[in-house]
Amino acid sequence: CYHCKRNMQEGDPAVYAERAGYDKLWHPGCFVCSTCGELLVDMIYFWKNGNLYCGRHYCDSERPRCAGCDELIFSNEYTLAEGQNWHLKHFCCFDCDCVLAGVTYLTVNDNPVCKSCYVKNHAAV
Repeated sequence: CYHCKRNMQEGDPAVYAERAGYDKLWHPGCFVCSTCGELLVDMIYFWKNGNLYCGRHYCDSERPRCAGCDELIFSNEYTLAEGQNWHLKHFCCFDCDCVLAGVTYLTVNDNPVCKSCYVKNHAAV
């Protein structure tokens, strides 16, 4: 078995994945996503760099995912802020929802806040 490395016994059911090549077989319970462990026996699977992936985790390896909406980002223009990727329109002030991509902001309790909301709502007087 390509996953658990145990020998396949004669007569045991085995999964063959055409995209992985003719030399690889899996026990049905071992044919899982290398990221989340989801069973892929009756699912669409992806093969990349010697690993099996479910659809979600394969796509995550190809494109960034927006922290605001959890959708893939297909645009070449997006922002990286607070250690995460965001669609430009989804990285917003926690107080007023104005877009913060490309502007100075502050964080209050780990939430991004624009300068005017910080002064109005959070700054010490």
